[in-house]
Amino acid sequence: MNFERLKHFYDNNGAKILDIKAGMSVEIHEKDVETSRIRRFKCLVIKVKKPSHADWSFTVRGMVAGVEVEKIYPLSFNQFDKIILLDEYQVRRAKLYYIRDKVGKDARFKSKITAEKRDINLLDKEAGKVKENKGKKKGKK
Repeated sequence: MNFERLKHFYDNNGAKILDIKAGMSVEIHEKDVETSRIRRFKCLVIKVKKPSHADWSFTVRGMVAGVEVEKIYPLSFNQFDKIILLDEYQVRRAKLYYIRDKVGKDARFKSKITAEKRDINLLDKEAGKVKENKGKKKGKK
């Protein structure tokens, strides 16, 4: 599939192509249509289905009122207000179904991102870019 053509199509129609992978811990701010309020949902991405296709979706798992909940979101979901990257973990699998059975210390992951990449909004155009150091370089004289 021609990814550039798909990206051009989504830019013209207002949809966003998200850079989401399994093992990311995100906070999703979702607009509620009926009450016009924003619902926050902290979760772990456990699966990304067809990441390079037009109809791809991702599955997340998190806690709501003390109950484990899994939600499936499509790419063209226009009710996202923000998606904030909290952390990205080192995982060796594309689908983290085994995390459903893990509890407590068994469900730990090792973080792989630095503090500069945390708390960025994935819906922004320049979300993937890391802040550059603008200081002067020391050279030999």
